Amino acid sequence: MATTYRKNAQNVYKLPLYAQFWIWWALVLTLAVLSLVVGLVVSIRIIQVVLWSLVAILTIWRAYALTGSVIKAGTIRQYVTQKSAEKAVTKSLLATMTVNRLQDTPHISVPSVRVGVSLPSHITVTVEKLAGMYDVDKLTEDINSSFRGKLGAYAVTSAMITTDGLYYKFVLEDVGTDKTWRPATFEDIKTEKYVIKLQKGLEVNLSERAHIAVWGKTGSKKTTVLFGIILQLFSMGADVRFIDGKDEFGSFKGFYPSDKIVSDIEPVFGQLDDILAIIKKRQKIMADEVQKRQKIGLKASEVGLRPVVLVADEIGSIVALMDSKQSKKFVADLTAIIQRGRSVGVSVIASTQDPSTDTLPQKIRQQFATKILLGSANSDTQRMAFGEVATAGNVEDFRGFYTCDGLTNQPLKFYVCDLYGQGFNELEVFKKAYEIGF
Repeated sequence: MATTYRKNAQNVYKLPLYAQFWIWWALVLTLAVLSLVVGLVVSIRIIQVVLWSLVAILTIWRAYALTGSVIKAGTIRQYVTQKSAEKAVTKSLLATMTVNRLQDTPHISVPSVRVGVSLPSHITVTVEKLAGMYDVDKLTEDINSSFRGKLGAYAVTSAMITTDGLYYKFVLEDVGTDKTWRPATFEDIKTEKYVIKLQKGLEVNLSERAHIAVWGKTGSKKTTVLFGIILQLFSMGADVRFIDGKDEFGSFKGFYPSDKIVSDIEPVFGQLDDILAIIKKRQKIMADEVQKRQKIGLKASEVGLRPVVLVADEIGSIVALMDSKQSKKFVADLTAIIQRGRSVGVSVIASTQDPSTDTLPQKIRQQFATKILLGSANSDTQRMAFGEVATAGNVEDFRGFYTCDGLTNQPLKFYVCDLYGQGFNELEVFKKAYEIGF
């Protein structure tokens, strides 16, 4: 709810005294104390009981609300940081008059501000949208200027209006820290089974969040992201199957089983059939393990099953070569793998230029736990990828946005891995990674 401020004699907008809790609390407490003094002369016991009851009720209510806020924040320190940030943002909105001015009155309505702190990952700021507030860029500047001191490195990386049109939501990240993952030795690409590192501070466990989608225009470094993932899959000994829409992975045939790298239509369907057969076989294995251990909800990683990952690059190029019947079968098979594979250690990592319904139907897009959109994209493309708009304007090279179920509430900034700095883009490196995991 917006708060009404009033202009004082110095032409400064202040929160009226009658709108402040502590003023009312102090007033009731003062009256209660005075009633004790008056009670020495005149019997006013009922009034005393009422006043002291009000003091108790107000104190308990405030303590309850404060305790709830601290618990929600996580720690007292986080709570203090949130409240300080909320005051700073509100002060900036007042200073720049990003408010709703009430005509012919000395009052203005100041939007409510809520701050959520998830350090060191990110900060979220939610600002109520009042009549006359249209400029997201101006709000972004106001919010950026509000964070100083220990939070001075945080700046808005994502700005959006909620689907109901009632709030602006901003995500601030530490832009002073480069989160690009740069492997320098083979130890850097070794991870525990099923765990994939995408950038500094972002690891995805495929046994929990099985499927990853990567979208972006030509030149946005989608393939670089895939190569970074493949290096880790090879080193952990995963069974990687390739649907190669632009012949990026054909060079692996010198050391990797060539039947697992396909690009023509018939071999593609053969690959999908093989994976569906693996899923069916693993479902029986998992059912037997549940009976053996008398424990439901087992993960493939817990019973020692090797990760099986289908890497599908440029799905749109494959689908474009299919007739209507073939494309329907392709979508049906891929959907079956995505829906049934997660529980048995089978993952899909798919990339395409555009998350449009022509390439990946909505029912498939919803199944990807981790979604990455690289480069600049219009609002329609962002909505297709994330269900909401991440930001307006251009995105710098080697950057994008991502969401990850259970880890993010709205799109956060993504940093494309750097495989080139230390030569990890060379074919020999992929061969050695495969030998490590073999």
